[in-house]
Amino acid sequence: MLPSVARSQESFSNEQKIYTGNKKQQKSIIQNLAKLQHDGIPTRLLDFTTDPLVALFFATQAEERTDASIYLFIRNGYDSSSLEVKLSSFVATQTNRCLKDLVKKFNEESGASLSIKRAKQILSQGIFIRPDTISDNENYRMREQKGTFAIPGNRIENGNISDVVPFENDLSYEEIVVPFEYQEEIRSELVQRGYTRERLLGESSKPIRYNALPQDNVKEVEGKYINKAYLQYSITIEMTELMTVEEIEECGYRIAKESGADSVRIWFRRMGTEVGNNIMSQHWYKSSINLYGWKGRKYHELMLGENKHDSYIVYDYIQNHWDRLEYKHLPIEPDAKLVTLNVKIMEGNQLVIETNLINGTELLLSYRIDDESERTIKFIVKDNCTKIDIKNIDDFNTIKGEIIMPVPIVQDEMVRKEYGIDYEKIVGDFIQRTDTGLTSGHKTFAFNL
Repeated sequence: MLPSVARSQESFSNEQKIYTGNKKQQKSIIQNLAKLQHDGIPTRLLDFTTDPLVALFFATQAEERTDASIYLFIRNGYDSSSLEVKLSSFVATQTNRCLKDLVKKFNEESGASLSIKRAKQILSQGIFIRPDTISDNENYRMREQKGTFAIPGNRIENGNISDVVPFENDLSYEEIVVPFEYQEEIRSELVQRGYTRERLLGESSKPIRYNALPQDNVKEVEGKYINKAYLQYSITIEMTELMTVEEIEECGYRIAKESGADSVRIWFRRMGTEVGNNIMSQHWYKSSINLYGWKGRKYHELMLGENKHDSYIVYDYIQNHWDRLEYKHLPIEPDAKLVTLNVKIMEGNQLVIETNLINGTELLLSYRIDDESERTIKFIVKDNCTKIDIKNIDDFNTIKGEIIMPVPIVQDEMVRKEYGIDYEKIVGDFIQRTDTGLTSGHKTFAFNL
């Protein structure tokens, strides 16, 4: 995701001229950039919304036969008057992209005392602006779209800002793919909920028209007839160009009619996908032979039973990108709390777990004494210290084990609120974040007696 001003070298090189030629003197830099962005003028802002249905509306407005995407970010937001936002937006007003000169001028104009080191940290990271801190009564679209903005980070080389960093390369995000086949239906549902061009853009509605499908768009695979109590026909259809649900239904009806069968089953899939990875399965039949409780709706003179599949894109992605799958973690918050956990053994055969984790945190203790079987105990943190009796005899030589803090989803709601849904609000030497699993806590121990 690149902002519009960074999508061509010409606009990026002329960013300051574009801003100066369109700004209003009575507005702040961020207010001007927000207005320019919503008016379609290239800026370094990226449009975001706090309303998922607004995101869905804009994702489904393209006239190309292609899937759309919604990007989900969970990030800390910065006040529009914060130092971070002021500096990141200030770049748009300057021709000179030398970091040293830029920081000097920013400090002079804002009265700040920002160091070059700190400025580089800020400008290298993308930031979100808190929507409740951007106010502009003249910006109708921002208000109706529940809009906010992100300012992507910058690539800084040899002391100069040379480029904008694509936002998805910055920190973790989640991409939700909106299949092309269902975008037409989604738009109809959004209109029913009041998400229209008139309301969100202040423009008249206009139909979205796709290019006509080629004559040879569908390929028939594995068609076969079975003649039992009635004539049956089944076939798989592969599509070269993506089709809407309405177009798929029209195609299915034509095939069912031309087959001459009493009952027709059709499986639709995208070209090149694996067998069984279908978009939709259809059952066309004559109502006169329905002695089996089939449930369908009338479509011209036939009946249509439909099953719309919802995992074909995910399935295809996993099959083709298995080596690229990895967990995405939320960025650790700047003021993350340092948590500690220590284990010691006391006389009287007690394990003592000392921690500053909050009361209510669930932990798992697993341990093994000498060569005996492993034992596991679940316990809840209380008052920073937990004592656990491990054995009622005195004669043993070694004890080894581990303490696990399970993933956030299994913790109490209070703990998740305090530590974050990905433990992004805590740090510590026993907190584990990897690309192969969810964030958890893990501490090993061993004692020789």
